[in-house]
Amino acid sequence: MTAARDPPRISRRGSSWLEDGMPASTTAEMPAVVGRDARVAINASVVGGNPTGLGIYSIKLVQALDRIRDDLVVYSSRPEAFDPITASIGPSPISGRPDYGLRGHFIRLLWLQSALRARMWAGGRRALLNTVPEGVLGLGIPQVTVVHDVTPLMFPPDYPRQQHYFRFFVSRVLRRSRLVVTDSEYTRHAVIERFRLPAVSVRVVYPGCDTDVFHANGSGPSGRDWQDVYFLYVGNLLPHKNVLRLLDALAIVRRHHRCRLIVRGEGRPSYTAAVRERVERLGLQDAVTFMGYTDAATLRQLYRRAACLVLPSLGEGFGLPVLEAMACGTPVITASTSALPEVAGQAAVMVDPRDTGELTEAMVRVLDDKALCEELRHKGLAQAATFTWRRTAEEISRALDEVT
Repeated sequence: MTAARDPPRISRRGSSWLEDGMPASTTAEMPAVVGRDARVAINASVVGGNPTGLGIYSIKLVQALDRIRDDLVVYSSRPEAFDPITASIGPSPISGRPDYGLRGHFIRLLWLQSALRARMWAGGRRALLNTVPEGVLGLGIPQVTVVHDVTPLMFPPDYPRQQHYFRFFVSRVLRRSRLVVTDSEYTRHAVIERFRLPAVSVRVVYPGCDTDVFHANGSGPSGRDWQDVYFLYVGNLLPHKNVLRLLDALAIVRRHHRCRLIVRGEGRPSYTAAVRERVERLGLQDAVTFMGYTDAATLRQLYRRAACLVLPSLGEGFGLPVLEAMACGTPVITASTSALPEVAGQAAVMVDPRDTGELTEAMVRVLDDKALCEELRHKGLAQAATFTWRRTAEEISRALDEVT
């Protein structure tokens, strides 16, 4: 993620640098007044200046919990991202946002072990909810920690640095959490196996789909332009996302069909370079558009106008783009592995993500078979409607009540 500005200068006076960017008067007063009656603290420090993925999950979960609980205090450097909520907001360091990469991650973890630890005890909190697997070690107060995936452990060569983080820090956070919540059964089994946790302490709570943002336009795919047919890929550009194979399939499809691909997302520079190199080698320069990250309204229009979302990932802890596309009435082709079958149900065309021929055939079917598209549209709308943030919040709330 690209920072919107240069990282702020870190003050070295006392511990104030852990909450840099907050007005001095605010940080001085907050410990005494913020969330005085709140029993449950939420660590949402992962929300950055331009939230994606984990940040959006954190925002939506906090908003949904706020509608059903009145005992929350949320720690974040971006209080405006949660509007409107009634819960108190406590400070976390601006310099600890994901926007600042490895440095921000280090500062965030240090803040957890120092400032947040002190605030938990000073405020008399009875539980801490971590919206990502970053918690307070040896806190002595029950923690519920959410794990979205264990991708670095599933694809070790692609994530050499994260190996140590997951094996030594995340493992300790999870073992010290009273309950661990995962986004899917696939991730639950992986967490139990990889971290050797008791099965009873790990449960699945599916994330919701924001149908206020992602929804169909009327009763039919009115936004679709069959004179400009495009497949859509939404996600990071990382090796396990399998974008190179998607490009290979697109090149074959284009031998008989006029179509293109829009890639919405960014990623690791080395893999992004490999993707662009494959585009050139296949002669797809005029057929592939790289858009980077977009706002939600633009993404909604991309979904609505696409012939199909294609997500052939080799591994996903959940797969939110599948639901977003379905909620917009867009057909979906996705992998028959990892958590994606749980998300897609019977409402998508499932393929072996390692089989280029099978992926190609599915893409051709979507272009040729209008009846199939209409069937996928109706099934997809119904499938997406079953994933609500209200249900997510209710299940997380029950977990919090169990540990307090």
